[in-house]
Amino acid sequence: MGPPVVTAGLVMLLVATMLTIGTALTVEGFTTLLRRPHALAAATAVNVAVVPAVAVALVHGLALDGPVAYGIVLAAAAPGGGTGTLLAYHARGDLALGVSLQGALAVLGLLAVPAWSLAAPYAGAAIGGAATAQVVAMLIAQLIPIAAGMWLRARRPTLAERVHKLSRRVADLLLVTMTGYILATTATQLAAIPATGYATFALLSLVCLAAYATPALATPAARRAVAMTTTVRNLSLALLVAGLSADATRVSLTVLAYALVMYAVAALALVLLRKSALLERISPDASSA
Repeated sequence: MGPPVVTAGLVMLLVATMLTIGTALTVEGFTTLLRRPHALAAATAVNVAVVPAVAVALVHGLALDGPVAYGIVLAAAAPGGGTGTLLAYHARGDLALGVSLQGALAVLGLLAVPAWSLAAPYAGAAIGGAATAQVVAMLIAQLIPIAAGMWLRARRPTLAERVHKLSRRVADLLLVTMTGYILATTATQLAAIPATGYATFALLSLVCLAAYATPALATPAARRAVAMTTTVRNLSLALLVAGLSADATRVSLTVLAYALVMYAVAALALVLLRKSALLERISPDASSA
């Protein structure tokens, strides 16, 4: 288990992230999402089944074991990253779909992460070990800020908007702080992650981007939103569970290394998606062909 200050920081980060998500969600948004059952089912399957399954297959196929394998599976199994909708916005995606999907995935991730972590070839996992009860309690607790945020959005939308902005800033600050701290104390170990590990990060990020081709997405804007929302994993959640493993430092370092590759791939994809959105506006017929 990592130092108590790190664990506490990661818990606060995840709470702030979930509150940010909750204050952006509405019952109407979920209702609209449910009216698109095929798109919802397909996007959910890609995020909570396909991507983690590919990760498990890769770590076994490439003989990655220990903390690296565990970190990869945690990152892949945690959908609904907070910046996914921001990238969807910049990619000219269907923002309403992106926000609602992110919220649904963030909740499902609380179940997917502990379930898929059992498939990693690693004996020091937080789930299945002494920390199981602590992890489960922490994950269940994350439903509280989501529910509180949604309640506030429904009852006091103006206040919810203020809370959303504040919690987003707090989450961003905590993410930068925790990332900086972990990297500062472990940066020299980045080279210890094998090249096959970095190749796996890149391949998984490309698999996530392939969600653009998810069936039942009716418009290019919807495909862009799902691609960005899928690519950005909920690494706050992955880091929290990583911090409770037997090799917390190495597992957390793997998750952070994954983040570096993930955002690099997402940034390159963003350029291409924005260009396709521009072409779509200039020539709608050509873009839909």
